[in-house]
Amino acid sequence: MYSIMIVDDNETELVIAQKTLQDNYRVIPMNNPKSALTRLSKATVPDMIILDVEMPVINGFEMMTRIRTSDKTKNVPVIFLSGNVDNATELECYRLGAVDFIRKPIVPDLLKKRVELQAELLEYKRSIEEKTSGLQQTANYYAENAMRLEYFIIGIITDLIAEKDSYTGTHNIGVSKYFEILLREMLVSGINYGIDPSDFEIIILSSRLHDMGKIGVPDYVLQKQGKYTDEEFMMMKRHTVLAASSIQKYAYLLPNNKFLTYSYQMARYHHERFDGQGYPDRLPGQNIPILARILAVADVYEALTAERSYKKAMSHEQAYNIITQGAGVQFDPTVVAAFQRVHEDIAQESIKLKAQFAQFNKQAAAAQMQKPM
Repeated sequence: MYSIMIVDDNETELVIAQKTLQDNYRVIPMNNPKSALTRLSKATVPDMIILDVEMPVINGFEMMTRIRTSDKTKNVPVIFLSGNVDNATELECYRLGAVDFIRKPIVPDLLKKRVELQAELLEYKRSIEEKTSGLQQTANYYAENAMRLEYFIIGIITDLIAEKDSYTGTHNIGVSKYFEILLREMLVSGINYGIDPSDFEIIILSSRLHDMGKIGVPDYVLQKQGKYTDEEFMMMKRHTVLAASSIQKYAYLLPNNKFLTYSYQMARYHHERFDGQGYPDRLPGQNIPILARILAVADVYEALTAERSYKKAMSHEQAYNIITQGAGVQFDPTVVAAFQRVHEDIAQESIKLKAQFAQFNKQAAAAQMQKPM
């Protein structure tokens, strides 16, 4: 049962309105607008308000203004009552947000019909809100599960890469961390080439798949500890095309999916160079997608500062100088400028990651020794 507050200083009109509506609604009669406002601020808000215009101290217009400027009551439908036959009064009521206007003296049957109409509209509005809420909950459910599926896919692929080559597994983690710092800096600085900040999380997720094409590279090439032959290097370079082709092959299942779009861009183009001498497509400058340009800096930094069986790790300072000198040649100068602004944060993240990897390797070695022969 809907509740209706009736505010009218005329006791006769108030009683008529109350008796007309009390069989079908819970009526709250108020003969004083000040008391009515106090009750509205403290008690449960009624579903509807019937408000007289001509009242002393606080008239209906002033009370309506207070109702509409309160977060608690601003959406409550208000029907005005008035004995004034002037059209200007009626227009002012509608201007202030009234849903209806009824002239006095009250005609009970007319009042009943006008309130019934507003009650039906209120019922319809609430049913729409409930349906919309249900649709939103469903949409949130599917969005959450879609994100979990993306994490699931990334987890499987990165584990498979790590099984083939442990260096690539740790490399992906490091690159993603440095990429995150760089991307955040570019978004904050406003020099972001149109990247949508709301896509930040899904972009970081996508970056973890940039080397997934290495699953298709022969083990003897991927795990080689010396310098590649020309033929082996050609096989290694194919990892960009292998990843992109796999994504493109099944992209029709999820058209316009941002996760796939960003994954494709970073997987295919992260080895392109700003001077157009990279691979696989030899794209120059801003023809390279911006995310791939950012990832290229993170990728090279990780490769330079990581220790491998065939090389020692460079210091942060050495890697910083190489990347800085590569601005406009290998790297986008705007991205290098962002790198220079946050290079100390990247250095701290590098130290943290190396400590984590060392601890992980120590635990893995201990577990291996405990296995029965």
